[in-house]
Amino acid sequence: MMRIKRVMAMLFACVVVLGLCGCSTFGAPATTEELLVRYVANENVNNFSAKVNVGMSVRALGVRTAIPITTNLRTANNVAHGTIEVDLSALDTRNYTMEFYAELLDDAINCYVGTPTDAGTTWKLWTIDMTSSIDIFTVTDLLSSSELTLLAKDSDSQVSYELTVPTEKVLQTAFDILVNPAEVGGMDERGMLDAVSEDKVRVGFTKDCLMRSLESSVMLTFKSEETNNVEVRSGVEVSATLDDYGKVDPSEVAIPNEVRDAAVPTDEPVDIIEVIGADSPLAGAVGSKAK
Repeated sequence: MMRIKRVMAMLFACVVVLGLCGCSTFGAPATTEELLVRYVANENVNNFSAKVNVGMSVRALGVRTAIPITTNLRTANNVAHGTIEVDLSALDTRNYTMEFYAELLDDAINCYVGTPTDAGTTWKLWTIDMTSSIDIFTVTDLLSSSELTLLAKDSDSQVSYELTVPTEKVLQTAFDILVNPAEVGGMDERGMLDAVSEDKVRVGFTKDCLMRSLESSVMLTFKSEETNNVEVRSGVEVSATLDDYGKVDPSEVAIPNEVRDAAVPTDEPVDIIEVIGADSPLAGAVGSKAK
C-alpha cells in the first residue's frame, strides 16, 4: 500500500499540470510511479477502443486443440460494448459469436451477453459481485509492483515504455476484487497463484503515457473430478491493443433499454460443453457434463 499512497500523493500534486500536457513534455518518466501519475492524469484514460486476442490450447486424452478468441470493444463512462468471437473450426463445429455490454458499478459489474438465435438475440445478465470497485487507482496499485523499461525508439513506434508485472500480482488483484473467485481444474486460489509464480505480464505505454498494449501467457496442468480425473494441460496466450483514446462517443456504447428489459438474470456460468459441442473429443476432458 505504500506505493499506491506515494502515487496518490504525487497525483494530486501534479494532476492539474499534467492534465494539460503530454507525457513527453516532461521527458521520459524515471520511475514506475512517475509513469503512472501521468497515466492517471490523462483526461482520456477511461475512453478507448480495444482488441483482445486470446489463444487457448488444450491437450487431453492425446488430443491437442487450439481455440482462438477475439474480443473487440469500446468503452466510455464505465460502460463497454463489444463482441466476442470464438473460432471453433479446429473442432469441426460452428463458430460462436456473442455481443456484450459491461457496466461498472460501485460494488459489481453487470454483464449483458447476447447470443444470436433463429428467433433473434437472447440476452442474459450476469452480475459479478466485488469487494471493491475497479477504478483507475486499482489499476495503478496493480501496476506499481512492476518494473519500468524505456524502449528503443525504433522498436515500436506506438510503444515507448513498458511495465513488466508479475502474473501472480495480477491474479491476486482479481481475487481481492471478486467475492467468490471460482476454482479452475480443481485448483483453489493458492494453487492458481503458485502455478503462475514465474509468469509475467508486459504492458506497453505510448509516449503520452497511455496504455497501448498487453501481452501474457500462462500454462497450467491439472487433474481433478472437474475434468473427469483426466490430466489436462491448458495454455492461454493473451495480447491486447488499445487505441482511439478520447474518440469513443458515450452514446454509442450505452446499454439500450431494450437490452436491459430483455436480459434474463442468471448465475449459471457459460457451459463450455455447450460452446464446444458435446460430441467434441475434448468434451469428456473439460467437463463432467459430457456424456
